[in-house]
Amino acid sequence: MHLYKKALLSAIIIILITTPESYAGHNGFTTTIEGGRGLMYMQSARTYGKAKMVFGIKSIIMEKESYVFQREGSTIATKRKDYPSVLVIPISFGLTDEIDLNLSVYGFHDTRTLVSKDDVRLGYGDPEQGIGSTRLGVKIRLPLKEESRIQIAGKFSAMLDTSEEEADGINYRWSRMGTDIKASLYETFDITSFMSLNLEQGYVRSGSNLYDDQLVGGLGFQFKVKDRFIINFELNNRTFKGIGPQSTFQAGNDPSQFETVNGIPGTGNPSLLKDDTADFLEDFLIFSPSVAVRLTQHLTVDFGINYNLADHVEPKESFQAVAGITFNGIIGALIDSDNDGIHDNRDMELHTPRGYPVDSSGIALDTDLDGVPDGKDREPDTPLGAKTNPVGVGIDSDNDGVYDGIDLEPDTPAGASVNKFGIALDDDRDGVPNLLDREPDTPTGAIVDGYGEALDSDNDGVPDGIDMEPETPDGARVDLSGIAIDTDNDGVPDGIDEERDTPAGILVDKRGRGLIKHEVDLLREGLIRVTKVQFKPGDSIINPESYPALDEIGQLLVKYNTLNIQIEGHTDAVGNKQLNLRLSRNRALAVRDYLVNRYPQLELKRLRAVGFGSDKPVASNSTHAGRQSNRRVEFVIINRDELLKQ
Repeated sequence: MHLYKKALLSAIIIILITTPESYAGHNGFTTTIEGGRGLMYMQSARTYGKAKMVFGIKSIIMEKESYVFQREGSTIATKRKDYPSVLVIPISFGLTDEIDLNLSVYGFHDTRTLVSKDDVRLGYGDPEQGIGSTRLGVKIRLPLKEESRIQIAGKFSAMLDTSEEEADGINYRWSRMGTDIKASLYETFDITSFMSLNLEQGYVRSGSNLYDDQLVGGLGFQFKVKDRFIINFELNNRTFKGIGPQSTFQAGNDPSQFETVNGIPGTGNPSLLKDDTADFLEDFLIFSPSVAVRLTQHLTVDFGINYNLADHVEPKESFQAVAGITFNGIIGALIDSDNDGIHDNRDMELHTPRGYPVDSSGIALDTDLDGVPDGKDREPDTPLGAKTNPVGVGIDSDNDGVYDGIDLEPDTPAGASVNKFGIALDDDRDGVPNLLDREPDTPTGAIVDGYGEALDSDNDGVPDGIDMEPETPDGARVDLSGIAIDTDNDGVPDGIDEERDTPAGILVDKRGRGLIKHEVDLLREGLIRVTKVQFKPGDSIINPESYPALDEIGQLLVKYNTLNIQIEGHTDAVGNKQLNLRLSRNRALAVRDYLVNRYPQLELKRLRAVGFGSDKPVASNSTHAGRQSNRRVEFVIINRDELLKQ
């Protein structure tokens, strides 16, 4: 078992060296028992490829009955059943895409080798184990494209004499003495996408002192059932041109098959055999079905049997069981997959497009950091942060000269001047770019329209946004803040005020004119009560002393020309009530007539005259002062809605 432990340790070391995690191009190939890409025994014409390393461990085991001597020198032999096995460690390395180098080391266990005496092979001795032969080879494939359906290759190899023992039968290939030289031609035909035909023709120059040269032929089919599952069928033939391991057994005890030395037949002495024919069906004819399963990107297992079709005599070898595991990797230090000058073991970007400049880690250079490699970038100095198209040219959606990604105003109006951030210049900072601004010196804070012109809702000369009194009356004078100026503080702004020096405390009308008492009464209470209008006793004739008071009333009615007035006459309670009622009405009519005649602009229809006699006293009739107050004329507004407007 010491041999197996060494092989396992060697496998682990090689995997660690040759299987970088970054490599993703391997397809999980298997290796043959003799090393090299192929089925189980026979080779494919395909190679592994440059810098590919393929390492395998395969085990062959069989059941074999042998005639075994009980003790040395005994002439009595009995049949014993053994389970000899062969351990194979095949290693292949892709020197180029078309050239593979192969090394296979063999060991054997529980194998009984022949016991000889005086060059006569008497039978089998005790079970042996140890190092078998070592095979070195080179396979050269015609430089056809990898995807070609036909591949042709030749292989030259040598089976070195590193074994101390020599087995016979099927296992002769793995444990034998002498150095053999082999040359083979291989053809592979991809008949369909899932089926391939493999052929081999070869010749072995024997290095044995006893056995002759060999003719080699092979036929194999591969069926790719799934991406990870392959079924193989192969037929391998090795024919010795003369003496081979089976020659002694085929001759049996027939002395005529041996040369005679000193008159004594050389029975059992292989060196005296006369066998000089190629026994195609008796030496080595193996049918080998197998399956290969790719478990991971780098790991494949295969299982199969070798069924012996040769016409062997005792001891008959029927079949062998074969199991193997293959590890696939790549030596990154020897390959540059993307031809960027950085070997794969250091290349952090294994698929850089051809011709792209790269850094020391194999990553495509992007000098302007725009996400487009220099090898593709048509604008190698794009400003940092700018958005680019697939070939590295900056994108400028609004054509303002500032690239998107840097442009803080990506929809600048066409033709507008912008700053380095793509923001349209707006000298007066009113939100309208200079290009569109019809008023380029708008005061700070003013509200403008779409053309940059300041809005002035109340037309006072102060723009909205600055105007602190946005509803200034039309015509009013204002200060810089848009507040109406009122010099006399009468509530009517200068510009509207027709009386700008109204004394303090005097009520004014909407034009700023001071109001007389009657005017105040009229506007506040809707009536004017006049007691200064005097009539001749018991009559409706107005005394001239009353004219100034009536003129004051007339002037008010002319001033407020939209008011309709009811002129009401009132008396005290002295005298006949009916006479007082008639007298009050006549006096109201007299007042109306006076006003209409005195002020022609007064329309008669605006004035209504009525008398109430003593029915509506405003004071007691029991005193002289009270009766004097009750003798009065009142002017009452009829259309009070018009009064509200005034």
